Amino acid sequence: MISRKAFSVARWEFVERVKTKSFIIGLFLTPAIMALFSVVPSLLRENIVKQEQLHLLVYDGTGVLLDSVTASVARAFTLPDDRPLYVVTPVGAETSMEEAKGRADERILAETLEAAVLIPSTALDSLHVEYRARNVSDIENISRLESIVSGVITSYKLTHAGLDPVKVGELNRRADLRTVRVTPTGEKQSGFLESFGISYVFIIMLMIMILSSGQMLVRSMVEEKSNRIVEVLVSSCSATDLMFGKIIGLSLLGIVQLSLWVVIGVVLVLASGITGLPLDNLWLMIVYFFLGFLLYAGIFVMFGCLASTEQEAQQMTGYLSIFLSLPLVIAMIAVQNPNSPLLVGLSFVPLLTPSMMILRLPILTPPAWQIAASLAGLVLSIAVVVWIAAKVFRVGILLTGTRPTLDEIVRWIRS
Repeated sequence: MISRKAFSVARWEFVERVKTKSFIIGLFLTPAIMALFSVVPSLLRENIVKQEQLHLLVYDGTGVLLDSVTASVARAFTLPDDRPLYVVTPVGAETSMEEAKGRADERILAETLEAAVLIPSTALDSLHVEYRARNVSDIENISRLESIVSGVITSYKLTHAGLDPVKVGELNRRADLRTVRVTPTGEKQSGFLESFGISYVFIIMLMIMILSSGQMLVRSMVEEKSNRIVEVLVSSCSATDLMFGKIIGLSLLGIVQLSLWVVIGVVLVLASGITGLPLDNLWLMIVYFFLGFLLYAGIFVMFGCLASTEQEAQQMTGYLSIFLSLPLVIAMIAVQNPNSPLLVGLSFVPLLTPSMMILRLPILTPPAWQIAASLAGLVLSIAVVVWIAAKVFRVGILLTGTRPTLDEIVRWIRS
């Protein structure tokens, strides 16, 4: 049973932390950074991508594709002022492949040519085409030219086979596939970005909240130990009350953070006109979110009372970021089969349960037994962690100057 003194400590922790400049700045800076990261890539692309014409050499060793490739390249892409993106220098089959290659390399090294596309005489059968440039990492440019050359070769083959390339293109036109999410409450139009996006945002928010709040908790405990303030606090309340008070105070800070972020998120979604977000399991995602925060808060409390310096605390807590970042690493794979045995198994690892279930819920709702079992396991894990943390906290909070050994920690837990 949590005593009144624990709530007094929680109130003190909350009031003291909520007034700090770092918390206030982080409260607004975090969503601003997340919004910035979603906008910056497109802004960078507009500024990084060259807006002037690109000089391109096209060599055709087959003797039949040059005009079509040159015309297609010239008209396929234009600059904002309607000028062709590519200025093409055509080289015909009267020039040998080696001579064309040497001429292209000389101009590329002199930086008067961005790239060269060399079509050998065997390209109609082998489909092997060479792209030469100083920068072969320009995927967008390479993909454009590859698509154009492939299309010209295909059209040539169709024409000489007695088929109309335009008619064949119409017959091969791709269908417009509309994705509809089937749920027990009815069908809802939704897509990959909506399902994956809400999971990704929740996981990132959980990671930021745990790391920022956890580091704040650990730092405060290390400072209180080094300043001997903790001895005054323990003289006024029990170590257990102090521990629970710190966890509750930080949880209240987390609720304030999350509430503001949710409001900002709702405003942005409404302003952008995004529809089809899978919100059926939103309440479950919030439950996993806060249970995950409580689990990690208990671990941070335990690490904080064992550390004597901030460097030790950062070293101890640094490994926790691995568990927090793992779902982000496997997210793209997980969305393809969220009910795979491996992902289901990871969902029952307590440190991974919150983020793994948050990842799976919007994509494909897990069976009820998995939700119930994972929640039960998570609650049990929180109880065990808090129990162990209370045992360690009782002695470790007063320990300064030395790091306890593993045998000593085990002895504290058994006592």
